[in-house]
Formats: sequence, structure tokens, C-alpha cells
Amino acid sequence: MPDLELFLVDKNDTSWSLRPWLLLVHFGIPFAETSFVAADPETPARIRAVSPTGRVPVLRVGNRLVWESLAIVETIADLYPELSIWPRKPGQRMHARSIAAEMHVGFAELRRHCTMNLALRTRVELDPARRDELARFENMVEMARADARDEGPFLFGAFSAADAMLAPVATRIVSYGLEVGAVTRAWIDAVYALPAFQRWEREAAAECEVRPVAARIGKRFDGNVQERVPAGPSYAVIFESQRASEASDYGEVADRMEALAATMPGYQSHVSARGADGFGITVSYWDSLEHIAAFRAHADHGNAQNAGRGRYYTRYDLRVARVERHVAFDATREPRRTERR
Repeated sequence: MPDLELFLVDKNDTSWSLRPWLLLVHFGIPFAETSFVAADPETPARIRAVSPTGRVPVLRVGNRLVWESLAIVETIADLYPELSIWPRKPGQRMHARSIAAEMHVGFAELRRHCTMNLALRTRVELDPARRDELARFENMVEMARADARDEGPFLFGAFSAADAMLAPVATRIVSYGLEVGAVTRAWIDAVYALPAFQRWEREAAAECEVRPVAARIGKRFDGNVQERVPAGPSYAVIFESQRASEASDYGEVADRMEALAATMPGYQSHVSARGADGFGITVSYWDSLEHIAAFRAHADHGNAQNAGRGRYYTRYDLRVARVERHVAFDATREPRRTERR
């Protein structure tokens, strides 16, 4: 049997590499792993040295290279015909290959809107196009499970290439708090309980401790993780206030509230400024009204609000608005202008 080497990048962010890696690990197939650091400026050149497309994953089989995740999956199945890489039953195998191919080329809007980020836990709203794609994904899962309801928890009973191909969407549903039905949720739970997937999660978390955050292969990202991840419709909490006479503990309390907000579910970012006359404005951004309400109801925030009315402010105005359009310009980055709706 030829020796195998799988080339990939940061496990927290790479959905394509997850697929063949899960198969190799789950089925106990020996292979070497070469993982490039996505934020390293030298990474694009190193990938091009082993990949005709300049992308990963790439599987080296002896002295030959195989690229594209679905081609790698099929190659593994050819190399190990004794393993159930695809379901054994002919009808299920045809079904599995169909949904794997659809997954490989489809769901572009869902991928673009909800990029893979295993460490993320937030909640976003989907527009109609992305909701349609999620509905189609659920339909795929439900049809497969209906064909193998009593044969195991995965799409066709036992874990197969079909589960590996669809697994990255399972991570997006979890990371972005997307609502799905009971059948899809049970399948996601099975994926997350798979020992091979749990190993990938552990190794992704370990990489996050030592590797810099990168927006994409070869391009260093200088912002924060929340800024890197495309969010759904967001909400702005606009707080205008007029300071009263100086209170010695105001700065400490304000800093503590900023730190608290950053730990709350659904928090995205905030900006704040105050003039010499004591008038200030703070705008914080959140992914849902429910998460705004949860921050407002937090006990420490409640104490700060009471202090604001009692000692810190002579007046304030608070408004909550839905963000419909976001245009950003930064001359130090490429592209310099971005727009989200």
C-alpha cells in the first residue's frame, strides 16, 4: 500500500480538509499530516508546491497527488475497498454519492455567510436564500436517515463518506446557532460524538492557542475574531449620555461593563467616545434582540444602570436599531472597501 500524506491548514477554519481527515482517522488508515499555518505569509508558496490549484486539502499517494476533497474521498475508497467508506448497499451508495456531490458544489450562500469557525458560538438570522439552502440541507439529512433509520445514528447508519462530506455544515449549524429539526439535530449530535471528530476539535483548539488568526490562507488578519466572521443581521444599541459631576469610580465601572459585554453571547463589537463637555456616545453591536435583553438583565449591568441614574448621568437616551447595511473603508487593507447587507 503506498504511503499517504494529507496536506491541510488550520483545523479551526478549514471545512474542506476536515472531510478526508475524518475518514482517514475514523477508519484507522495510516497517514502523515502536514499542516500549514494559514496566517504565515509563506504558506501560499508552500501550498502551491504540492497543490496544482494552490489550495488544500491535497493527498499524496506515493509519488502522486490528489486534490479536491471529493476526489480524495473516492481515492481512499479505491485504496481500501474492504472498508465501508461508502455504504455497502447499492441503493444507499448511489444516494450517498449524490448528496456528497451536491454538497461539494452547492450551498454557496450558506458557506459564504457562515464561514467555518469551530470555536465560535453565536446566533445569526438567515436571509431567505440562505434559509432555503439550510432547508435543502435538512431535507438531504432527513431523506438519508429515512433510508437507514434503524441501522445507526449516521446518514446511512454507520459513519461513511457521506457524513464526512456533510460534517462541515454540522459545525456551522452549531457555531451560528441555526435552528434545525430533530432529525438533523440528532445527526449533528452523532457527528460531534464521533471520536475522530472530537480529536479534530481538540487539535483545532490547541492550534488556536499558538497560531495567529487568519482571514484566509496567506493573508494575515489584523482585526478581531468577531470582525473576521461574517455575521447575520445585527442590532445596534446606541447610548447617548451626559455625565454628571465626576465620580471617582466611573472609569472603573465603565471598563468593567465593556469587559462584561464582550463575554456575553451575541456580542459583536462596540465603539465609544466622550467629549470635554461630558457628552458621550457608545454604540454596541449584537446579533439578536434576545442577547441584548440578556445583557440588560445581567445583575452586574443592572447595578451599573442604577448607579448611572443615581450618580453618573444627568440624562441619557438609549435606542436599539437594526443594522440593514454596513459599508467599511480601510486604506490599509485589501479590499479597502467592503459592504454587507
